[in-house]
Amino acid sequence: MHLENLTKLKFTYNINAMKNAKLKISNFFELTRGYSVLMSVAPWFLTVMWAQIYLPPIKDVFQTFIGIVCVHLGTNLFDDYIDVKKEIKSGKTLKNIDFGAINNKAKLILNGTYSLKQVVTIISVLYAIALIIGIYYTVLQGGWILAIMAISGVLCLLYPFATKFYSGELIVGVIFGPLLMSGTYYALCGLISTRILIMSISVGLLTAALLHTHAIMDWEYDCTVGKNTFCRLFKTKENAIYALKAIVWAAYINVIYFTLTGWLHPNALYALLTLPIAVELFKSIKDYINIKNVKFIPAWWMGPMEDWENIKNVRMDFFMYRFYLARNLCFLFCMIAGIACYLK
Repeated sequence: MHLENLTKLKFTYNINAMKNAKLKISNFFELTRGYSVLMSVAPWFLTVMWAQIYLPPIKDVFQTFIGIVCVHLGTNLFDDYIDVKKEIKSGKTLKNIDFGAINNKAKLILNGTYSLKQVVTIISVLYAIALIIGIYYTVLQGGWILAIMAISGVLCLLYPFATKFYSGELIVGVIFGPLLMSGTYYALCGLISTRILIMSISVGLLTAALLHTHAIMDWEYDCTVGKNTFCRLFKTKENAIYALKAIVWAAYINVIYFTLTGWLHPNALYALLTLPIAVELFKSIKDYINIKNVKFIPAWWMGPMEDWENIKNVRMDFFMYRFYLARNLCFLFCMIAGIACYLK
């Protein structure tokens, strides 16, 4: 009987430990805005696929993935930390800070799940891991890695303050486009690739389009708090939507032009399969201004829209539908182009 009770106790302990571990992972994912990590994974994947095409099988790929994800999550959290600190300095308490109805920003900091001290520790650990990996590749491939790391690091630190100069979208586009892809390629191959630079321009533009989409939906809140996004340079939402279309079309035109002129492999044109997502994004973001009662029905060709039922239940579907479309546009653009060229 005693042995049976002990077995039950161990089983209960193991179940509780698993639940606690799952909760901690879920909280970390939410704290660092892990849902956005596809925006760094996709260009990394495209770069790795193209590196395998033009050079012998590449080793040490996994380390680049870990380094990029750590920088991405660390920068997300650093951005939230800076914004929370600004609000506290203005005299607000954590309970009184509000980043807008559709902006789930820093939720686990504001509700006390993570203290500011814990947040600093997490940021430091994430950046430290990325730095160690960067040093490893510097020893392996040379000083260019340090230069790319330094530029990326400065831009990551500047990003939380970029809204003073309407430059947040530009900074993120440069980081997740040319710097991420050229840095990854150089870390793996010890070379700068013209093909990667060309493709990284399109990836950077589509990344900027995601932030621009987010800013259009945050228009009223950003105007209220004086947040200077690139979007606000266009004075009205309607003009900002025209700018969004121009950014996305420029990404496609870049690929078409350099494919037709021979700089990119013809299979790069398979990235145009994502055009229906772009069209749906344009249509949907226009509805965001003109139509209030819209039903959102995700389709398989739009890409992953995780946790959709919960999103509907908390009535965030009107926001997340457009966000997912913009995110998946860049994600699938990279994935399709990478796979199509690799399978040439």
